[in-house]
Amino acid sequence: MNRRDRELLDRQLTHLQPESRREGLLLLILAAVFFAGLAAGGLLFANSPTRTAADEGRTALAFLMNGTASSDRQ
Repeated sequence: MNRRDRELLDRQLTHLQPESRREGLLLLILAAVFFAGLAAGGLLFANSPTRTAADEGRTALAFLMNGTASSDRQ
């Protein structure tokens, strides 16, 4: 490749500018969508009518107090 070829190639490549990467903006948008989903889910399911014993921690406490040997009781 001689000097003239390089100059011609440089002139041709000046029209091809690489696009600027906006990774920070993309990350910010992704985080905003994630937190908006968390907020929407919290609002939709905050007053859930189904309650179980595990919600109050009684199941875990009963398991710890009684142990795993509950099969020999009648």
